This record gives sequence, structure tokens and C-alpha cells, in this order.
Amino acid sequence: MKEERSKEKRGSTIANLSYLEEAAMPEKITPDLTTLSETLFIPLWARAVEQQQPAPLLVDPVAPKMLARLDYDFSQYAKATASQAGCCGRAWLFDEQVRRFIAAHPDAVVVQVGAGLDARYERLGCPAVTAWYDLDLPEVIALRRELLPESGNIYLSESLFAADWMNRAAAHGKPVLLLCEGVLMYFEESEVKDWLATLAQHLPQATLVFDIIPTILVGRAKRHDALGSMKKAPPEMKWSVKDSRELETWLPGLTLEEELLLSKTCGKRYPLFLRLLYALGAGSRLDQRIVRVKLP
Repeated sequence: MKEERSKEKRGSTIANLSYLEEAAMPEKITPDLTTLSETLFIPLWARAVEQQQPAPLLVDPVAPKMLARLDYDFSQYAKATASQAGCCGRAWLFDEQVRRFIAAHPDAVVVQVGAGLDARYERLGCPAVTAWYDLDLPEVIALRRELLPESGNIYLSESLFAADWMNRAAAHGKPVLLLCEGVLMYFEESEVKDWLATLAQHLPQATLVFDIIPTILVGRAKRHDALGSMKKAPPEMKWSVKDSRELETWLPGLTLEEELLLSKTCGKRYPLFLRLLYALGAGSRLDQRIVRVKLP
């Protein structure tokens, strides 16, 4: 009898533990985003799978956890090997820009414009700056909060074109660093120009870091290895400039401080045909640039 009661007790305990494990596992989230916002899953996927590399371009332990909670078909990007490496190399270059800026300005205000599901704040050790804002559209911020609640940073549900967040950042009276990664290529040149002018009006002397796609990709989203793999019709890439110095002609007083070529960071991980193009000197037309500008 004792043995039977003991077996029953063990069985009950196992059942309870199983229930607790299931209860502890959060339900998967089915995202409901516009096609443009859905592009945020590409860099999330890229960072998550990068953690399986023996020597990852970017260390991001949060990305696989977020990816695991999403009911979304990430397998559609499995063949986008160039973008996978490129997203991680780009994120690393942006991280380095943040590290350098904070080292020079420990009291900085950082605004990540179009933050998506990038855990940069956590990746950099939750830096003790004056303020760190992660800004994106309301639908994205709602999903972000479910997957990655604020941990000292502040989420803002606004358009990048809204002036409210600019005034909020300026009100601190501290050096401002703006990060805009994987965003501006989806807007018309006139919109990008107007945005820069608005930034300069509300955030004079701010530092802005953003990326510029190769001009050859403008209007060719369906040929892009990741965007072209989306099950929905991908959003079109609309903007680039052939020469980054052209930016200085857009706005009097704007200064191009640095230009970095993405291939220098992650080119060794590109598919063979791309590596051959770079080796033959033809890769420059395909290189993405990360630029840092100082607003007037």
C-alpha cells in the first residue's frame, strides 16, 4: 500500500511539474504588422541565427529568445545568407558608434529611430546615459513590449517624422546621438531631405548615424535576397545616394564625419559569388555604407 501511495504521489508530482513547466512557458505571439514593419523580422532572424556561429560577428543572446516566442515563418529567409551576415555586420558597426559616442559623452541622450526588435540597449550592457529612447510605430512598440519590456530605456510610439520625440530628446540639454538603422531606404529622397532639415531644426548639433544602400538596389526589392523572400510583396527600396558627400549639399552646415563600408566588417561571410565580385574590384557598387553626420 505504501509503495502504491508512493507511486501515486510521484505521479502526481510529475504531473504538477509538467503543468508548471507548461504554465511557465509563455504562449507564442502571432504578430500582426504592416508589410513595412514586418521587415524588422529580417535583422532579428539574422542576429538570432548568428549566435550559432563559432565566432559570431555580433553577440546578442536576447535575439534567439525573442525569435523563439514568435509564431512566424522565419524559414522564408533561410537562403538570404548575404543579408544575414550583412545585418549582423551592420549592427556591430552601429554598436561601435554608440560605444565611441558614449565614451566621449557619458551624459549622452541616445535615440534609436525605427528600433524594431533590436536589443541594442541590452546588448551594450544598459549604459548609464542621461536617457535612451527606442522609437518606432505603435504596432511595433506594442510587440516590442511583449517580447522585451523596458529595462531602463524608454519606448516611444511615434513616427520618425513626429517632432514630439525630437523636442523630448532636446529638452535634456545633453549631447544627442541618433541611430537610424535599416530605415531610410524605404522613403523617397524628398522625405529624407525634409527629415534631416526637421532634425536640424529641433536637434541642432546632434550626431546622426544611418546606413545607405547601394544605388543598384533602389527599385529592386524583389531581387534582394531577404526582401525578395518575403511571402508578401516586399516594400520597395526608394532612396540612396551614389556619393555620401552629396549629403553635405542638402543642408548648409551638415558635416559628413565618417563613412564605413559594410564589406570591410562582414565581407568574408558573403556568398562566394559576392566575394569574387569584390576580389575583382566590382563589389564597390554593391557595398552598403554606414555614415555618421553632424547636424548644423
